[in-house]
Amino acid sequence: MRADLPVPPPFMWTCQRCAELLDDLADALGIAASEDLFDGALRSQMILAGHIAHEHRAEVPPAHEDCPRCAYYARQPDNRGIGDLWLEHRARDLFLPASQARLM
Repeated sequence: MRADLPVPPPFMWTCQRCAELLDDLADALGIAASEDLFDGALRSQMILAGHIAHEHRAEVPPAHEDCPRCAYYARQPDNRGIGDLWLEHRARDLFLPASQARLM
């Protein structure tokens, strides 16, 4: 993995699907580093965040205190149906630097 990426928590290594998705992300980030038009790294991030949000909900970090996006999500009514997006947003902190994780 790249040096700027956080070390994923242990649950991600004990879950076979998480481990596979982490490997996919590492491969995609490697390709993206040399191929400007390759968007597989973004897709890999989204798939991994979605998996964590749905299969490891209890492991998703709490809302970021200093994050405009978290503040936005917190203000949204439940009937908007964006709770999963907020979980995915927060899950990205588990495997990406905050500067990248909080872009979506």
